[in-house]
Amino acid sequence: MKKLIPLMLIICLLLPSCQLHSRQAEVAESSQALTESLTPPDISQSDETEATTEESTAHSGISAVITSVTSAVVSVIRPERPSQKVTSAAEKTTSAKTTSQKATTVRATTKAATTSAPKTNPQTTAKPSAETAELRGVWISCYDHISAQGKTREEYKAQTDKMFKTIKDCGLNTAFVHLRAFSDAFYKSDIYPYSAYIAGTEGASLSFDPFEVMLESSKKYGISVHGWINPFRVSTKKDPSLLSARNPAKKILDSGNEDGAICILSNGIYYNPACTSNHKLIIDGVREIISKYDIDGIHIDDYFYPSTSQSIDKIQYSQYKADGGTLSLSQWRENCVNAFVSALWSAVKTADSSLTVSISPAAKLEKNKSELYADCELWLSRSGYADLIIPQIYFGFRHETMPFASLLGKWGSLPRNAGVKLACGLAAYKCGKADEYAGSGKTEWQDNTDILARQLSSIRKNKNYSGFVVFSYQDLTRSGCKEEIQNLKDSINSTGNGQ
Repeated sequence: MKKLIPLMLIICLLLPSCQLHSRQAEVAESSQALTESLTPPDISQSDETEATTEESTAHSGISAVITSVTSAVVSVIRPERPSQKVTSAAEKTTSAKTTSQKATTVRATTKAATTSAPKTNPQTTAKPSAETAELRGVWISCYDHISAQGKTREEYKAQTDKMFKTIKDCGLNTAFVHLRAFSDAFYKSDIYPYSAYIAGTEGASLSFDPFEVMLESSKKYGISVHGWINPFRVSTKKDPSLLSARNPAKKILDSGNEDGAICILSNGIYYNPACTSNHKLIIDGVREIISKYDIDGIHIDDYFYPSTSQSIDKIQYSQYKADGGTLSLSQWRENCVNAFVSALWSAVKTADSSLTVSISPAAKLEKNKSELYADCELWLSRSGYADLIIPQIYFGFRHETMPFASLLGKWGSLPRNAGVKLACGLAAYKCGKADEYAGSGKTEWQDNTDILARQLSSIRKNKNYSGFVVFSYQDLTRSGCKEEIQNLKDSINSTGNGQ
């Protein structure tokens, strides 16, 4: 027995050390798993060159998130070590960016502070899982929005309830809601003035936040909401005097617009896509949205370069060439757009990695690249630009030059990164109307009432697609589209896909 006592003492002394090493191993294993779950899919491929600077910047935001979370986990067993500040390349590019932990805390606190209305009924319908559900969406454009001018909060809520009930009744599960159609806002913003479509006059005041109310209605009916912005469009009119004094574009013009940040063209006013100051302005607005509202993603459409004219970004391109740049104008413009899209993705993911960043480009790939300078094939094939691409395939089966089936197949066959999903935009707005540019297929939408249903069938047969989105909300109840929408609804309900 005496011989056993020293042995027992040694075991007692060693036991805490063994437990600590075991705990450290568990934490290390958990940290590695967490890192793997947060790291975006590898963008490197054997036949590709080194990733662009823009991509590296975008991915550095996620690296900061991983490092921050891992440090927090490890500090559980090593509390005496002070945490070190992590500065990513993405954070260096803009002063407004912070780590994911801090951003999430601020977002939650801000949301709580800005939600003055009673909480949604606890019997709210659950939203579909983003991983398993078929995307069945609708765009709520600026033209679909219900004006809040002259309405009480209760009156507006009654109408938004009706809107989201209609969406639910049609078998849809997601709404892409216009929050900035021009250089304006459909939500309470400190950066942009209220839109004329929501407040009656651009910059007018409202007694309540209309988007806050819309979100209450969306949650009541279990509809996922993504905030939709037109990034570079300021106005369809070219008269700056029509802009509100609060409009950021008006402020730039009034201060002289020396660097050409604002472009005034025959078809309207636009932010110059070559100006990084404009990128920051637009992305600051996105950060404002995701910090204040409980949404599921940020969505942008095909408003990139407003024209192919060399005058738009002459100042910036001339400076680039003077500094030794060798890219052609078109290549350089593509880089400008890529830099913006990458920075937007990075900003959203740094704030909340669960949010979806989606883009809805024009259906014609050649037009995207040669006229809008949007490299959709790059965004599909590499991580760091978008999580979801929704081409606007707004054509019938009988369209002479751009038939639906051909475009659906073309987009579906493009190389696609494992982390990027593909969905299809459908033209509900054409139902019951002549398609003037379809050639011999001009009357297709008048002769048939099941085009959308047949298009849905084609989408489901193509395993490269995750769903569809119809343009736009007003067509769900338009008399000339009634049979088409009913047939689409029947088609949605005819299968368990995504249910």
